[in-house]
Amino acid sequence: MERPKVLAAIGVAGMVLAACGGGPQGGSQTIKGTIKIGVDMPTSGSDASDGLPTSKGAQLAVTKAGKVCGASSHTDACFTLQAMPLDDAVNGVHDPAQGAKNVQQFVSDSTVLGMVGPFNSSVARAEMPIGNSANLAMISPANTNECLTQEPSDGHCAGQAAKLRPTGKNNYFRVCTTDLIQGPAAADFASKKLSKTKVYVMNDQQTYGLGIAQNFAKQFTSDGGTVLDSNLGGFDPGSATISDFKAKMNQAKSQGADVVFFGGTTATKGGLLRKAMQGILDVPYVAGDGISGDQFLKDAAPNAANSYFTVAGPYPQKLSTAATFLTDYKAKYGEDAGAYSAQAYDAGAIIIAAISRAIDDAGGNMPTRDQVTAEVAKTKNYKGVIGTTSFDSNGDTSLKIITVYKWNPDTSKSDFADQVTVS
Repeated sequence: MERPKVLAAIGVAGMVLAACGGGPQGGSQTIKGTIKIGVDMPTSGSDASDGLPTSKGAQLAVTKAGKVCGASSHTDACFTLQAMPLDDAVNGVHDPAQGAKNVQQFVSDSTVLGMVGPFNSSVARAEMPIGNSANLAMISPANTNECLTQEPSDGHCAGQAAKLRPTGKNNYFRVCTTDLIQGPAAADFASKKLSKTKVYVMNDQQTYGLGIAQNFAKQFTSDGGTVLDSNLGGFDPGSATISDFKAKMNQAKSQGADVVFFGGTTATKGGLLRKAMQGILDVPYVAGDGISGDQFLKDAAPNAANSYFTVAGPYPQKLSTAATFLTDYKAKYGEDAGAYSAQAYDAGAIIIAAISRAIDDAGGNMPTRDQVTAEVAKTKNYKGVIGTTSFDSNGDTSLKIITVYKWNPDTSKSDFADQVTVS
């Protein structure tokens, strides 16, 4: 079985073609200008194995559409589509400050009417207020921290979502579910499927890493397991060394850990931590989607086996609509799609469909960002690559699926391990 790949639905293709505004047979179309869709991902360094395939998924949606026309009343009014991809990594690691600069660049270009991204939740924190002030529609394929959009009743998000929307309006959406689901799904897998009872948790103290670690620990305890470090093993990824990790793993061994959970990404040393376990603690290693890229195998070698990760999306091979997207992606880029390529494709296609409707709202003219964002918010039952998507008032998706994969160093790919759907 292959590493997580993603797919394009025939239904999506149909919607994208409709968004292009073919108009009545024999009718004429007028190209009235260019509309750009920004794409912000970490596409260099350690994060590239996650971010680059995701960026390519979004760009493929734009390339396949080519143009966007009115949806119904102005099918003859068309605009050329152009992707505007930017890299938010600095020195090989996703960087919130660079992400903020990228969004400022999108906002300063009046032809940018939507944005796919970012990949990392910490980057989203820096970007969202800037995009919100300009009411630029943002759809993330991979942000999973719940505090970006929600205010859970236990108060752990402390009003963060409201602060990220200074105008009081919502311009941020996501096609992946949150760590309120991903973290517990990983905990259930470790507890119920791997039959583990004592977990040693480590986290990079960043928005995503700490958040998923907290959600994992809460559910693992609820399942009857023991979390050995109440501080959840927080460390500074900028200074932590393999010697530091070995010391932690010796501590975990002395406490009887039978599984290790990591909250963070490969770029924040998730692979190095796994490598440090070799010869000290021979137990399964479980993490979120932050270690889903191929770089993990390189960093964790030769101890990458028996490592699991979750992805906030369905298992592609179970979807009947996989073939077209996988073929198109590989034909264009000469490689298999990544863990979040399909989510990014859907995010781009949803923006294109919203722009199409917004052209009608604008009387066949270039729509405003307000019109595009309003149409994105109206997205209901969008049948796309990863399933049927609707956005709630927070901008969160109705599609709540988590897939668990197991890395296979022998094939340099990952195998399907489990899938959970939450109603």
